[in-house]
Amino acid sequence: MLQAHVVITGLMATDNPYPGLGIARCLRDAPEFRGRISGFVFDPLSTGAFCEGVFERVFLVPYPAAGAEVLLERIHEIHRADPIDVLIPSLDSEVILYAQIARELASLGIQTLLPPVGSIKMRSKNQLYEFCRGHRFRCPETFMLNNVGEVSARCRDLGGAPFVLKGALSDAAVCHTVEEGEYQYWQLFHQWGYPILMQQYIAGEEIDVIALADKKSQLTGAVVMKKFGLTPKGKAFSGITVEDEKPVQLTRQILKSLKWIGPAECEFLRDEKGRHYLMEINSRFPSWLYLAAAAGQNLPLLTVKLACDMAVRPLTSYQVGKLFVRTVSDALLDVRQFMELTVSGEVRL
Repeated sequence: MLQAHVVITGLMATDNPYPGLGIARCLRDAPEFRGRISGFVFDPLSTGAFCEGVFERVFLVPYPAAGAEVLLERIHEIHRADPIDVLIPSLDSEVILYAQIARELASLGIQTLLPPVGSIKMRSKNQLYEFCRGHRFRCPETFMLNNVGEVSARCRDLGGAPFVLKGALSDAAVCHTVEEGEYQYWQLFHQWGYPILMQQYIAGEEIDVIALADKKSQLTGAVVMKKFGLTPKGKAFSGITVEDEKPVQLTRQILKSLKWIGPAECEFLRDEKGRHYLMEINSRFPSWLYLAAAAGQNLPLLTVKLACDMAVRPLTSYQVGKLFVRTVSDALLDVRQFMELTVSGEVRL
């Protein structure tokens, strides 16, 4: 039996849910896990924190913008009162912060499974194209835009519309005219700031791979999912596991080239000729990770084991044709619990 106090971040579970609740559910469903699960949130209304029977304690921590030093100070305070064994961040904006303080956390006895800071930066949207060119992975041609006037010129460089504009951290828009591109440029800028990325449009179907790499950057698990239903922003609310060895092989090579450690999601687009283009690499588990566990690969459980330097056997198979459908449910709590979290910075559930 695995006894550990595991802390998980990223517990918002609204229309575009964070992965944290799924990570916790995977651990709760693992028969060999008999530890405790707590949550770190930077908003008292992080809805997933109040899912019944999942988290025992929830703590308020600073927003990522506060920086690594402030975060570490808060973790020190929490760890003194309730020692933490393993910490799993689940947001891209948090992963790099925790990677920066991983040594300090280890000195406290808090284990993590995180990539080097340089690897995290290399997979960022504004560096991914150069990484792919250097390692001969297919990736859509990409430009960084410094002003809205470049939309027209870069459109010609890409051979005309359609093209894709992407925000610095999230969101993307397919643009069919230069005028539409200029409008979307400002929409993305006001939400995410610079840089705005302009990318070659490639028609095809999206294939996503959830993956986990050990401390030697070896793949220890991977599940391929095809999106079945999309929100207006292109996020999957339904998906199905499929058998496709090619993106798994590519993911193995990509993570090895990045010297990656820990969870990741590689997003590919497969064109009509069967070629796979790497679109994005997310530095954490995706929100649909519960599907992977249901299909036979409980990657959060492996994450805890690898963080604790326990021996694990790589997972090489999973159930094909497993379908997930995202639903909505209401969680009820006493208002005093919400007030306690808001005022004191922690609450027992």
